[in-house]
Amino acid sequence: MTTPATASVTTPALDQPTRVLARTFATRLRDVRQDFVDRDEAVDLLALAVLCREHVLLVGPPGTAKSSLLERFRRTLDARYFSYLLTRFTEPAELFGPIDIRRLQTEGVYQVNTAGMLPEADIAFLDEVFQGSSAILNTLLTLINERTFHNGTQAVGANLITLLGASNDIPDDPVLAAFSDRFLLRCRLDYVPDDDIEDVLTLGWRGEQELINAVADGAAAADGPAGRTRAGFGLADLGRLQRAVADIDLTAVRGPFARIVRSLRAEGVVFSDRRAVKAQKTFAARALLAGRAAAELADLAPLVYLWTDPRDEQTIRRIVADAGVPVDQPGRTVRSLGELRIDLAELAGRREEASRAEEFRELLRRGQRLVLELRRDHPDARDLLTDVQRHQRETITIYRERFAEEELVDV
Repeated sequence: MTTPATASVTTPALDQPTRVLARTFATRLRDVRQDFVDRDEAVDLLALAVLCREHVLLVGPPGTAKSSLLERFRRTLDARYFSYLLTRFTEPAELFGPIDIRRLQTEGVYQVNTAGMLPEADIAFLDEVFQGSSAILNTLLTLINERTFHNGTQAVGANLITLLGASNDIPDDPVLAAFSDRFLLRCRLDYVPDDDIEDVLTLGWRGEQELINAVADGAAAADGPAGRTRAGFGLADLGRLQRAVADIDLTAVRGPFARIVRSLRAEGVVFSDRRAVKAQKTFAARALLAGRAAAELADLAPLVYLWTDPRDEQTIRRIVADAGVPVDQPGRTVRSLGELRIDLAELAGRREEASRAEEFRELLRRGQRLVLELRRDHPDARDLLTDVQRHQRETITIYRERFAEEELVDV
């Protein structure tokens, strides 16, 4: 049998158009990550979810940027979006649409008007998703599992790609177990570490400034920082990537994955056959984003986000790590020096095109993050670190020459 190391050497590349699309999508994801502190793993899971047409559950206390993160992510896609906060008193009509009174009166037909509502959304976000009534959750179960909405006597196909759910915790109620299990991927969010508070304040204030300026300039308040976001990734292109997921070769990881599943079950971890089958899509999607046509052992890393019971998470992490999958630093991907060099080249190119003071300040912020990433992950890469620091000094010089009257702040 081929060893993981050999598989890594012989792994075929994707065809050029697919590789370009995957690279473009990965670049959009990087832009989202840079707007948040300590949320890389959540962004990565959202990406896997839309590529696999699966659903994600973010679990964490209020004030951990769940809503902001999902709002920012959905703006990377040219998709119809629906968002709502569920409570015990939420009525089905608030999600699925009001009764079409005219048709009821004139034709005696009971239907709801779904225009602009959840059944017509491509991407949906439900905050406090477990707070819905049984009527809501039963309808949602059919919608997210079968992509079907029963409107009166008609079963209507839905275009839903991904339902993004958020909750403060996962309830123990067995009645909710079937609904909860439809969220294949789960991610815990907590308050950022104390050492990163300054970064949270800086990025958060920047977002607040953009919202204030958008309203002051007459833009729709709901758009927020969207004005500085590039055009969304088209659904046609996303569809091509979703189809490419099905073409990824999983031969090299099927044996290791089967052994991991047997180990999980031997230790009493609930891991259903359905969950095991669907997990394979996440391996394929991860390989796709890396530009590979075949999965490698490292692509089994999403397994650590496929727990059902939160108490099983650490056991899954241990078993997956023992199988040789690199998950020792959850939530953070160590990028290669080649990727960091590409980042530096991109910064240099953007500097040539920059004309506004804020653009230069953003370049300096990104350059500083690159310096920190190099020192943290590649302390021996002194030549590249020197190049990045030189780029920073040159950018500061240009900034001061062009904008002598402005202070260099918030960098």
